Amino acid sequence: METVTANNATELVRLKIDETEIFLEELGENKGKIIIANPYGHNYSMYWGSMGGTLKEFIVSISSDYFSDKLLGHISREVFCAKGTFRNVRKFIREELCLPWYKHMEFQKDFREKLKQFEENCIEINSEQYFVDQFNYYFSTAPNFHLIEDRWQMQDVESGFSNISEPWHFIATKESDQTKWLKNLHKKLNKELKKP
Repeated sequence: METVTANNATELVRLKIDETEIFLEELGENKGKIIIANPYGHNYSMYWGSMGGTLKEFIVSISSDYFSDKLLGHISREVFCAKGTFRNVRKFIREELCLPWYKHMEFQKDFREKLKQFEENCIEINSEQYFVDQFNYYFSTAPNFHLIEDRWQMQDVESGFSNISEPWHFIATKESDQTKWLKNLHKKLNKELKKP
């Protein structure tokens, strides 16, 4: 940890954690700025105008969630999780569409294959917009409802599938890599700042 005093009101502390450089700039009473830079594109900065103490004390007192939220700013803290999304879809089919696995086995086998392909595409593309855009095709057009022998049951199942109008409700998210990285960095920074 290297400290440089520029004038009576400004103090700059430079730290290096792994390959990341961190600058803590005290800008006067209860004001401070943090700058984070590393060679992998993780570059952030944040200014606080009313911290109730020094920047070091403030950073040690805040949670990793608050730290990452502030430094990310408008960048999304969460990203699309295809596996969680399809877990929600399967739960909906099982519980809400009343489609038990022992009924309409040929249809279900065909539909499971198409659902698996849809999930693989979503994992590869990794976009909630793709999931929403393709949802109607995979739930209204792609299923071969004619594999259900009884006409009335076929219409009932087809109606249940076509009545799913809000695919956004299935979307699951997970913490972004940037959020995880910042939370981990905050923990390491706290250890450094607590050293005597």
